[in-house]
Amino acid sequence: MLVPLALLALVSIQTGSALAAPANDNFSAAQTVGPALPVSVPASTVDATSEIGEPSIFSNDPLATVWFRWIAPANGTNVVDLCAAGFSGSEYPTERIAVRTGASLLGQVLVAETAGACSLRFNAAAGTTYNIQVDYGNDQGTFTFRLRPLSAPVNDNFVNATAISPNLPTQLNGTTVDSGWQAGEPAALGGSGSARSVWYTWTPAATGRARISVCDPVLVDGAGNLVIALYTGNTLGTLVSVSSTNECEMDVSVVAGTTYRLAFSGTIRGELNYTLKLSSAPPPPNDNFANAAVIGPGLPVTANGDNNFATTEVGEPGHSGINPANKSVWYRWTPTTSGPVRVRGCSREFPARVSVYTGATVGTLTQVNAEPPYSPHCGVTLDAVAGVTYNIAVGGGPFQGAYGPFELDVHSLEVPANDNLEQAIGLGKSQKFKVNGSTIDATFEDSEPSHDYDYGQNSPSVWYRWTAPDDDPIIIEACAVKEPVRVAVYTGTDYSNLNKLVQAGEGCRAGFGGRLAIAPEKGTVYLIVVSPVERDFETDFTLTGVDPSYTPVAAFNLKKAIAKCKKIKGKGAKAKRKRANCIKAARLKAAIIKCRKLDGKSAQNACIKKARKRYK
Repeated sequence: MLVPLALLALVSIQTGSALAAPANDNFSAAQTVGPALPVSVPASTVDATSEIGEPSIFSNDPLATVWFRWIAPANGTNVVDLCAAGFSGSEYPTERIAVRTGASLLGQVLVAETAGACSLRFNAAAGTTYNIQVDYGNDQGTFTFRLRPLSAPVNDNFVNATAISPNLPTQLNGTTVDSGWQAGEPAALGGSGSARSVWYTWTPAATGRARISVCDPVLVDGAGNLVIALYTGNTLGTLVSVSSTNECEMDVSVVAGTTYRLAFSGTIRGELNYTLKLSSAPPPPNDNFANAAVIGPGLPVTANGDNNFATTEVGEPGHSGINPANKSVWYRWTPTTSGPVRVRGCSREFPARVSVYTGATVGTLTQVNAEPPYSPHCGVTLDAVAGVTYNIAVGGGPFQGAYGPFELDVHSLEVPANDNLEQAIGLGKSQKFKVNGSTIDATFEDSEPSHDYDYGQNSPSVWYRWTAPDDDPIIIEACAVKEPVRVAVYTGTDYSNLNKLVQAGEGCRAGFGGRLAIAPEKGTVYLIVVSPVERDFETDFTLTGVDPSYTPVAAFNLKKAIAKCKKIKGKGAKAKRKRANCIKAARLKAAIIKCRKLDGKSAQNACIKKARKRYK
């Protein structure tokens, strides 16, 4: 009988697939390893299957399992370790591991199991046969199977704490891999089922403030949740908490000669490699309310500040409408004239928070600034009264990294003429237009829609009105020199009937801002709004409208830009400063253009942040 070629091919494929299954695909053919430890053998789940009656792993049905068999030579805690297995089937595999006993597939008794973790601990009894089930789910690939004894860090237990140098700064490399919980440990470290804690002892040589940091740890297994905890006391049962945090660093007050116990733990079975750093953390001179830096009284006032190592006082209110206060510094201003003012304390290093108060003590403060319709915020407005003393707080939020340099700016408020929609500036009926504008001191109206599709930031805005002269397409661009702006186009007459057509926060050819195109209808009135991409980072900008055939802006030439800056006339300090600022802005623009050529948004943003810090 003749057999169709297609059928022969199918038989060939099925036979080949069956032959390709791993030798230890089935329970009965489990690969024997050891008994000596550690074990490291090549393995594969490619074309692996599951058997009828095969047990699930942590409630996950078996999909492509392979089996290993090991007879324990001694009592002890051991680890099935797939954390550096080099699995070829996925960059981010989801491991499922189970350890069982029993002579038949249907008679398996569970010892330990996990899903989503790359290692599994289990207590072995000498002479017992253990069946180890491994499944990578829908991902199939090759890997290295490892079985090893648990090897706890030397400072796993309280009594074996590692000594830290009394002098600062100092740092030590450490790990919580294979660490565990010790009876009597504080619950804050994660508890018996989750703690991965290690211990240090430290007797500082000097009294003062210190920063303890374990930032940028490398996660080996488990969750990245962590805790740093500082105690006094000579035994686990007599520990007294000094301070603790779930962030990667904390600042504490310490006393010379006092012995402190420092614990670091991955609280949800977090096994991490890390560098522990201790350094001095002297607070800024204006850290406390009583030592506020005096500014003014004349306006404008600008001052460079930094809240690194700052503290929070007892009774201090949360700034920018968010509790608790964190790392705040203080300024004191008594105006000689009355009037509305703008107070900003913004930073590119962290999301700063600003509030203004009256009152003679921290406990009697009354917030007097107007709150923007968003929080946190680093810019507020205030109706200042001559002779009244105002206390300005600049601080960070409750999360790590909430500190850094900032610029305090206090100036008389000058709201743009086109701040509100009903005061939109007319751009005429020409297809080409070019106007200079500013978002400085702009506000956000109560019924105003968000101009950002993604985040709804409620950014301050300014408005323009343009009537289309014909049906020809038009490119609208809003560009700024330092801070990016967003441009959006609407139809409608007021907030009750606005219809957003398009918005853009990128693409500007001559700076930083949005570029978009619309196909207008002749005679239709379009509302154009410009707002900061980042709410409190106000800036001047240029708004243009051109037809698509308009010749693009020439490539930016840094040498020519610097040469132009040097031609700015004047001999005094003001002229020199103007030339220097012009050159700095040119270098910043060139640097950011270069940054935008990098692959990936995160790389671009990191590069731009570094450039802005360099040329601020």
